[in-house]
Amino acid sequence: MSQPELTIRAFEPSDAPRLCEIFYRSVHEVACSTYDEAQRNAWAPGIPDSSKWLPNLSQYATYVAVAAESGETIAWISMTQTGYIDMLFCLPEAVGRGIAGRLYDCVERIARERGFHRMTAHASLLAQPFFAKRGWQVDKHEMHVRNGVSIPRAEMSKNLLP
Repeated sequence: MSQPELTIRAFEPSDAPRLCEIFYRSVHEVACSTYDEAQRNAWAPGIPDSSKWLPNLSQYATYVAVAAESGETIAWISMTQTGYIDMLFCLPEAVGRGIAGRLYDCVERIARERGFHRMTAHASLLAQPFFAKRGWQVDKHEMHVRNGVSIPRAEMSKNLLP
């Protein structure tokens, strides 16, 4: 598939409901290849309340990918002020088209501009190959318990020093 024409822009508070929807759909429609139904339901039991997510989304370096053709937000990423990638999610129909990579490149550039020496993330089993392809390493595998269900993931990092 070709890379779609898109704009990457900074998050605006009015984006929050759409980002919550993308998160929910990604967990339930994309992660189904890696996580079972109980794990997906524990991870995202419903579309999150955007008013509860808004403070973090606003405080973090959060960027959205908007499809040029439709004007629709199709993916997003957020990074804390310490270089921790908190979230990276795409609509199922946007997966595999280079959009997540373009969003990631945006926040890595910002991390380097801010002088960060290292970036970190807790990566799902699905996201681990994505990060590894970009030079990240698995620091440790772990089980994260959410809503009483164990969900495997990895603590990953990338050294940004030359």
